Order: sequence, then C-alpha cells, then structure tokens
Amino acid sequence: MKSINKQSLLFFIFLSLISLSVSAQLIQSKRIEFEQSSSSEEDFQVFSLQEDGILLFHSLEDVYRRKMAIDFHRYDSTLTETWKSAFIPDEEFALTKTFLNERYLYILFKKRERLDIGVLRLDLETGDKTYIDGNLLTNMDIEQFCVLESKAFIGGKYNDRPVVVMFSFFDKTSKVLPEIHANHLSINELEINPQKEQIYVMLKNERNCQYIVKTYSYEGKPLATMNLGDKQRTPISGKVLTMQNSAPILLGNYAEGCSPLSIGFYMQRLTADAKLQYIDFSDLDNFFSFLNAKKEEKIKTRIRLKKQKGKEVKLRNRLLLHDIIPNTEGWIMVAEVFFPEYKAPPNSNFNSWRSYRIGNDTYNNFRYTHAILCGFDHSGKLLWDNSVSLKDVESNELNPKVQITNQNDFHVLAFPDGDLIKTVIVRKDEKIKDLESFDLKTSSETEKITDTERTNLIAWYGHSFLAYGYQSIRKENSLVNREVFSISKLTYSIKDGKQ
Repeated sequence: MKSINKQSLLFFIFLSLISLSVSAQLIQSKRIEFEQSSSSEEDFQVFSLQEDGILLFHSLEDVYRRKMAIDFHRYDSTLTETWKSAFIPDEEFALTKTFLNERYLYILFKKRERLDIGVLRLDLETGDKTYIDGNLLTNMDIEQFCVLESKAFIGGKYNDRPVVVMFSFFDKTSKVLPEIHANHLSINELEINPQKEQIYVMLKNERNCQYIVKTYSYEGKPLATMNLGDKQRTPISGKVLTMQNSAPILLGNYAEGCSPLSIGFYMQRLTADAKLQYIDFSDLDNFFSFLNAKKEEKIKTRIRLKKQKGKEVKLRNRLLLHDIIPNTEGWIMVAEVFFPEYKAPPNSNFNSWRSYRIGNDTYNNFRYTHAILCGFDHSGKLLWDNSVSLKDVESNELNPKVQITNQNDFHVLAFPDGDLIKTVIVRKDEKIKDLESFDLKTSSETEKITDTERTNLIAWYGHSFLAYGYQSIRKENSLVNREVFSISKLTYSIKDGKQ
C-alpha cells in the first residue's frame, strides 16, 4: 500500500471534520393527501405563497363530455386549510395557462378551435373570483401568458409567426403588439416589469441567430429594441432581474451560432449603452466540481493546456435556466445541465404521457446530470461558482428540479429523485456536506409508498421545502393500491459544529 504524506492526511482529516460538523436533516412535519379519481383526468398544481402558505389548484375533467370542474384550496404555513373555492368553466373552454403574482392567480381559458377566451382572477386572500371574457383576434397557438395590472399579455404563434395579444380587463378589448409578427422569429420569453409597467418580449431570429429584446409600454407601444449576439455568440434564453436603483438586468445562457447547446452565460443591462458580458463555462472555477477530485483535475488540466496553446475551449451543454434569486450580496443564478431522451415510461397511459419539443425534435424523458450555481454582486460581477451532481435524475417533465434555501452563509440544495429527496449543503464555492437522502413517508405506519410519479419540490419559506406529486400507497396485508396526490412539508435546521 502506498504511503500517504502528512500534508495529504491532514487535509483529508480536515475535510472529514467539516463534513461531520455540519448537518441539515430533513424532517417531514406535515402531509396532506387527495384521492385520485379513476374515471376522470385530473391535474394538481401547487403555488407557493411563501410564509403565507400555499394555493392548491385541482382540475377534474370528464374527457368524453368535455366538462371541467376546478377546486382551489388555500393552506397556511402549517398546511391547515383556510378556505376552499370552486369554479366550473363553460363547456368547450380548455384550461390553457396560469399566472401568479402577489395578490391574484390568473387562469386563461380558450374555446377549442375558436377565438373566445376567458380569464379567471382568484383573490389569494379571500378566494373571491372574477371572470372576464373576450377574444384573441386570431386563432393563435398559445405559449406564454402573463398579467400586468389590468391587462393580460398572451404570446404564441399564428401561421408559424410570433404574435402577442394585449387583452384589457376593463373594456374587454384586444390589441396585437406591433413589430413582432414576422418570418423566422419565435418568442423565447414574455416577462413583465411591475415597477416600470413595461413588458419584455424576447425573440429568437432563427435565420441570423440573433436574440432580440423588445420593450413595450403598459399601453402596448414599442419603447426599445435590442439585438444581442452574433454568429459566434448568440443568447438562447433570458431572465429579467428587476433592480430597484438601476436598469433591469437580462441574464441567460448563450450558444455558438444557432446551436441549442450552451457554451456559457451572458449578462446585459437593458440600457442602450450597456455592454454585453460573456462568461464561458471553461472560465468557471468549479464547473466540474460535481465530479470526483481526480476526474475534475484531469479535465481542468486538459483545458488549461489547450488554453496555453492558444486554442479555444468550448464546453457544450443543454441548460435549463431557473428564475434569478435575489439575495443580500446581489443574486444567485441556478441552472441544470440535462439531455433529452425519447422512451415510453413503464406502465404509461395516454393521460400521463407528456411530450416536449426542443427545436424540431419531440422528447418525453429527460436526464439531469448536474446543477450549476453562480453568485453575482449588485453590479453584476461574478463572485463565485459551484456545481452539484444530480446523479442522473430522470423526469418525463422538463422543469427545474433543484431548489435552494439558505441559513446564514450556508445554502441547502434539494432535489427529488423518485420517492427520495436528496440534499447537499454548500457555502458559496465550497462543498460543506455531500449528498444525503431522505425518504418520503405516508401519514400511517401501516402504509408505504410503492410507486411515485412526477415528484416535484418547492423551496418554501424559511428553512422548509414542499414535496408534492402522485403516489401509489399500499396498506399492510392489502393487494390493492390507493392512488393519491400528496403534499409534504419538509423542514430542516443546519447545525454547525464550528459555531
């Protein structure tokens, strides 16, 4: 056996002491269940209201008669129900999109194969409902939906061209935003700025690989247009971070030309004289820190030697960008590296099988390899970066998996993996506690979870997460499973042995 030098031994002992001194054990403090119907198509959506609780949206549709019923349940921070409300849409109206702000949940309905739409506004405090009907002007395919004050902005396609319709709740009039309906364009994002009462339409030009950001006033008038990127570096996504004392910041990932594979991050203040800033993946200190130390060092050495020879290093990945998270230093950006697969899920049925389009291809399964974290200050300077292994988590939904909360200067990252919730503790660019697993449990000791589907996680308020999804439950000595949708509150407290 080879001898280990004294310095290496002390280093490993130091790492072990750090790992043992910090813990954040999850505790399942509350669980609620909803029995699923076997004769109708059901869907559940959970919306976090932070310390004010959660809103549960439950839709039940008779697919043969095309009739839908919707229940809303408001719960406080202890998962105790505070109010319940119901709504039945008119026949032939399909539930299309939802949008949540601090006061209301908005639900967009569209009549099948018609121009008629309806918007339901649900008061989060009282459960009171207001329904406004109107029309779209054109029979578009709806892809985006957001609300600013008393106007809804609905984005999508008509005749393979992008279109955004502005619908006023007051007079029920609709208007198409100008300078959007053109060939070779597609809408990437549709966002609002409540402080400035502005709307951002982010477009991708597939012909010349440009990323275009158009700013509109609350009245729908064009205010500014920014063309970002070139054939060497082209933004492929964007999230707007609203700043209190300065111009909003657009942050996203970029590719080489029109490729769907990212090679880095970019940042751009939404002002005419601002300079586009690029951060290549190969320039990040910890892009490969999710790997074991030996493999990480081998890859970093290879990159370093290539750069010394004057060669370009481009690390190409598919990236799912999260919403930007403000904090006291500035903000944190989280993104997940994934690759798509096409396969039929085991025991699948038509209602639960969902597919997603990426470019011209259709997929129904995704494998996540690792998550990337970047911390920025208020001026947009990169302060630190880190990466966490996701152990090839699989999902038939392309949505964010990793959720992040903080306690003091520690960050707890958690993500679902089947019936397990896995956690990692980091402190900026340091790994403090490696991967730990937590089993979701039923409320009864005589029952156990036999199967899970579409498990999701939300970083809730304080030191808590919400885990929710579809489960099969079996009681002892029973041959029949119960099919339920469950929501569980998970709490933690970091114990730091060094404090």
